[in-house]
Amino acid sequence: MALSHILKYKIVDIAVVLMFFATVIDLGGGLGIKYASYTFALFVILLKRRFPFNKSLISFGILFIICPILSFIWGICNNAELNSAIIQITPFIPAFFLLLLLDKNNINIALYVFNNSLLIIAILTIAIYLLLIVNPSLIELISGFMINHNMGFFGNKDIEGSYFPNVYFKSVLFLNFAFIIFYSKKQYYKSLIIFVGILLSFSKSATIGAIICWILLEINIFHRKNNHLYIKPQKMKLIMIILSCSIFLIVSYWHELDVFYNYFVNALTGKSATTIVRIKHFESVIQLFSDNPRFIITGQGLGTRFYTSGFGRLADNIEIDHINTIRKFGFIWSTFFYYIIIWEILILQKSKLKQYKTLCIAFFSTFILVGTNPLLISPLFLMLMVLVYKIIHYNIQKNDFSLYYNI
Repeated sequence: MALSHILKYKIVDIAVVLMFFATVIDLGGGLGIKYASYTFALFVILLKRRFPFNKSLISFGILFIICPILSFIWGICNNAELNSAIIQITPFIPAFFLLLLLDKNNINIALYVFNNSLLIIAILTIAIYLLLIVNPSLIELISGFMINHNMGFFGNKDIEGSYFPNVYFKSVLFLNFAFIIFYSKKQYYKSLIIFVGILLSFSKSATIGAIICWILLEINIFHRKNNHLYIKPQKMKLIMIILSCSIFLIVSYWHELDVFYNYFVNALTGKSATTIVRIKHFESVIQLFSDNPRFIITGQGLGTRFYTSGFGRLADNIEIDHINTIRKFGFIWSTFFYYIIIWEILILQKSKLKQYKTLCIAFFSTFILVGTNPLLISPLFLMLMVLVYKIIHYNIQKNDFSLYYNI
């Protein structure tokens, strides 16, 4: 009996590891490993059989199972596309699986795998980008493979009228989470790799978010000795590496510096094309609510489309997912959903330990970033939401601080 108990716990840990790794690497599902990991997780759940019936299970059951099913049915009643509705309801399934599988024995493992899987994404970003620089003829081959397997955008990116190689994995907006965690744990080389990966993805929101979070974390870069201020040695190494990378990029793109300058200035001032499109999306959603006030409460339903002037056509997903979530699910469900997220953020912030405050910054920044793309209701963010909840449940609420950062 004892051996069976140990084996069950080991297989549960394997299921958790596979779910996080596969979802980070294969967020679009084109490789199939994401779905294979979820199937294995279901097998483990059926094998384990017994789960505690508590308030969290009821709350997440309503949030992740009952309400999405009702939104699915409501969407079909509002002429939703069946395939689109199915795609939009599926992210809740792995998140609920994870709720059943995560426990005090594997939350550290889950956090470790999540961060290091994102590190692999950053390494792949840098490697593929260098490959495209060295041999531009490979762009079409790599781009074709990645796009066919729904892994993101790979190819030439138009930046202010100039074209540059672009390597943009679907999970790139989650890189900031790992960047913050690694940096707070003084794993500077890992955080640097992730930061370079963010830069090479040419994601304005991810780059600006990483810089802001770095400033928030880097409050104490100096230390005092004999009434003189010195830069901490480890921080000095990191600064030198960042400066070296910056000089390399500047030299590489010396004649295009004004392009990058305009690229980020326009983003910050709201003049970029993507910002203008998002503003039009927002106006279109408000117009939809104005024309159909009941959608504010009930939502339009999963799989439904609406006309957005941002695209000039009907669309089911837009790049302001915080408000698009309200459009699809309605104000009641969204209020419950956002309440849990904000509750998690506040609990982490109120903790006396620095690790949890850092986790708060990482989770909050990720929550903001994923809403700038249709990634808020994605399996990876919902899984992260469940992971943060479990960390709070086992570590903070039960005052067992030894569980966090053991790995």
